[in-house]
Amino acid sequence: MVKLHFFLLLFIFTISCDSEEAEFPELITLQAQQIGSTGVVLEMEIKETGTIRPIRYGFLWSESSDLNLFTASSKVDLGMTSEKGKYSIRLESLMSNTQYFVRSYAANQDYSKVYYGNETSFFTLN
Repeated sequence: MVKLHFFLLLFIFTISCDSEEAEFPELITLQAQQIGSTGVVLEMEIKETGTIRPIRYGFLWSESSDLNLFTASSKVDLGMTSEKGKYSIRLESLMSNTQYFVRSYAANQDYSKVYYGNETSFFTLN
């Protein structure tokens, strides 16, 4: 009887766990596209949204590396999503012949938990 209860509990525990769901958002900052002298297209992929739904998401960029919400000189919040996928935005009014660092981010609604993608960089054209 004890074995039956044990296996029954083990079975219930196994089917109740979603092993494919990530706990935290997983982001990839993709390489900049359509780089011009004052404009660029930034792209990111949300591989997992984690248990936070919906998440706020967007990009940080600056002329300095090691970006986070406090050190980035610029930020664009693209809104909220509960979906995995690729997202992009076109930036204008950049300085020509300048190196920029870019990082994607995701956060809960009040920004008390923030998750970052990798950091990439690009040079605008002359």
